[in-house]
Amino acid sequence: MAPQTYQLVMEGGPTPNKAYALERSEIYIGRDIHNEVVINDAEVSRRHARLVAEAGSYLLEDLGSTNGTFVDGLRIAGPHLMRVGEKIYLGENVILQFDAAPYDPDATMASAAEYAPPSYEPQPRETYMPRARMQEPAYSGQVPPGPEEALFEAEPRRNLWLWAGCGCLVVLICVVVFAALWYIDANFLWCEYFPFLPGC
Repeated sequence: MAPQTYQLVMEGGPTPNKAYALERSEIYIGRDIHNEVVINDAEVSRRHARLVAEAGSYLLEDLGSTNGTFVDGLRIAGPHLMRVGEKIYLGENVILQFDAAPYDPDATMASAAEYAPPSYEPQPRETYMPRARMQEPAYSGQVPPGPEEALFEAEPRRNLWLWAGCGCLVVLICVVVFAALWYIDANFLWCEYFPFLPGC
């Protein structure tokens, strides 16, 4: 015959009617997530109490909690051997009933074949490849330029037009200056070789 198993059923608290199976020889109860029985209530300490398997039942101990641990309304000062039907009070809000876990007769009738591990069949290599490697990127292997890179790419074009404009302006100034000088020199040359012309 299988040994008796127990559970805690929350009658009052954040998750009413929730059952906690007591499957270990040492079970911690508290607000911290590392406890076996986690109860998220402000009046429950991080490590509030402990259950230790003893004499076919469990011993309940308070672990120096702020709001105390009570069994059927009486605060416990030392280890208390739990009996089925007793209620554990943690602070004022949480009530846990110590109960025998329901016995499932079908659980012992299951054949060993039902629990045999599934056979492993190797799959094609492609199924194990990460999704990111299986999909081709939209930009075909070329990294699109960021905002700063795009700014630097646009800058040379702007500079090119600026230099072209300055170059045209310099050429125009040179043409005007050379034309003026040529006009002045031409007048002197014409008068030097042809003094009989009007204006000379």
